[in-house]
Amino acid sequence: MTTTLRILGWKAEGLRCPDHEIDLLERRDRPFHVSLIQMPNGTGKTTTLELLRAALSGNLEERGESADIRRFRKRDSDSSHGTFKVRLQLDDKPLTVALEFDFVLGRVDYKTTWRSGQELGFRPPRPLRRFMNEDFVNFYIFDGELADDLLDRDKTDAGKAVESLFQVHLIDQMSAEIEKYWERSTKAETAKGQSGLTRSQNRLHKWAERLIYLKKSKQKLEGSLDKTDGRIARQEERYREEMAKEVVRMGKLKEIQAQVDALRAGLDEMTRSVLDAMREPQALSSDFADDMLAFKSGLDRVKLPESAAREWFEELSDEAECVCGRPIDEAIRTIIRDRAERYLGSDDVILLNRIKSDISEAVGTSTRQPAQALEDRIRELAEQSRKHQQADNDLTLLRREAEASDPAIATARNEKDRLEADRARMKSELEKFEDGQESIPLERLRSIDPDTVFSIEMAKKAKESLEDEVARRTKTLELKDKRDALVRILGQARDKAKLAIANAIRDETNDRIAGLMPNNSVRVDRIENALLLRDQAGGSAGENLSVGYAFLATLFNRGDHHQLPFVVDSPVVPIDGDIRPTIGSLVPRLTEQVVAFMISTERDSFLPSLERASNDDIQYITLFRRGVSHLEDRASAMSSGVEKTRDGCRVIGEAFFNDFQVESEPG
Repeated sequence: MTTTLRILGWKAEGLRCPDHEIDLLERRDRPFHVSLIQMPNGTGKTTTLELLRAALSGNLEERGESADIRRFRKRDSDSSHGTFKVRLQLDDKPLTVALEFDFVLGRVDYKTTWRSGQELGFRPPRPLRRFMNEDFVNFYIFDGELADDLLDRDKTDAGKAVESLFQVHLIDQMSAEIEKYWERSTKAETAKGQSGLTRSQNRLHKWAERLIYLKKSKQKLEGSLDKTDGRIARQEERYREEMAKEVVRMGKLKEIQAQVDALRAGLDEMTRSVLDAMREPQALSSDFADDMLAFKSGLDRVKLPESAAREWFEELSDEAECVCGRPIDEAIRTIIRDRAERYLGSDDVILLNRIKSDISEAVGTSTRQPAQALEDRIRELAEQSRKHQQADNDLTLLRREAEASDPAIATARNEKDRLEADRARMKSELEKFEDGQESIPLERLRSIDPDTVFSIEMAKKAKESLEDEVARRTKTLELKDKRDALVRILGQARDKAKLAIANAIRDETNDRIAGLMPNNSVRVDRIENALLLRDQAGGSAGENLSVGYAFLATLFNRGDHHQLPFVVDSPVVPIDGDIRPTIGSLVPRLTEQVVAFMISTERDSFLPSLERASNDDIQYITLFRRGVSHLEDRASAMSSGVEKTRDGCRVIGEAFFNDFQVESEPG
């Protein structure tokens, strides 16, 4: 049975974006195929998208007090509350998620309305739980850059998304149930006359529980780390957007940032140069240079290697008499040749000559010169570091001034700093799971408290040792072997399933790419943590975006399985104007519902091709902040489709949409 999720609309009040209500319905029970929402930069588009993600993932409830709820408060407002409500449709049934913000207490309460009525908390229906979490929401409510990021190993995890969506983890749950069955079987066995068996079983149970706890803790921490990385990226983007509103200061910021980057690059290069120079001993101290020259002089004084070369002995053996005047017969000749092996051969001659040559080249004519050259480089490095630090201080000062002038910038930066501190803490905590890989002798397991062990490998080996002991004493070795075989088979099945699913998604993605770009040979080769292209490291911006969109459409719109909406922020901003028509014709074919946020400058190269590719009606919505009189006057002159709130104006209509020419709200 197909699970179909649609967004019917949302309403925002008392929040950082203008108060507004969006209705995406074309008919009573059917949303528009394509809804275009035009919002100037600075109107609260980022806030609206973040609120949509929060409503569909419950992430603000998950973070609890760690979430900075007050950043959603309307600017220059003393309002203590705000609300955001999203209306959804699961198959043909309504579903509502509401967020109620209390800015005094700094908290948000979720309310979910489904069949049985309203419930407190984030309570998505079971069919939607694998879609309505932060990992997946970030895939189908995304900005245009995400599709391109899918080809970057460091930015997304496409493979993990595929595995989670198709619930491959259920195979691991089966393995866990098999483990529990074996544990119950050993406890059921009688053990008369076998002293200490109960203690061994209890120890095994504790180690098994500890291993499960450690694995879950590590997995949870890794998941939190992944989410934190994503939040940091979004927070950095929010910080840049807030800073961009400081137009004059932003120009100076870009200038100083360029200086910092250039000085940093020069500093890195000079550091590498100094480190390379420090590998030469004569550069560290002239004493080394003196000793090296003394060694070379000693070789010259004893005329090495020339006078002791092996070839000299070979030539001597061919003479009639020795250098001492004694005749050389065949016996003596053989002895000379045999003993020549003890002396310098041609390889040794080459080595000694190379040593002497290298010493001359390295030290030169002055034993002081190499050390002096290194000292000069270090002084240059110190000066470069000083310049870089000064520029970095100037950049920090300018940012602090911007933060002081606008609390929103300070809030964004503080949240970013907090998240980065969380990331550092989580990385440090993950290290303890890898410590102590050694095995624990069975006799020592009696004295070690499992709760003091954090190494997963150590806990695993302890569990295996105790399992063998319990199996022997309960005569369940055969059952244990069967358990191990079955768990191994399930592990192989899981790996095969992951590969088969990834290949199936890859093939469907390539079919979509062929339909979207029939004259282009770019294809996905395999899906790992990123989409890896066939026979090439990456494509053009348009190709990467098309590949990313094709993958997302395949992942979240699989016919008889499930269909999800696409909510796209600035679908063509990352690419050049000549590629935008291709993306415009691509977007309507991705899924059954597309909601695209855009600014006025995106229309010309994107909208015409989108309109030609869309067979259904397109809804045109313009939302802007009140205060621009000529826009409000034009909106008021319209006979319908206009809604005004205390700080926002929403206009529905194609003509107004196409005439709107505001890229950013007035500063």
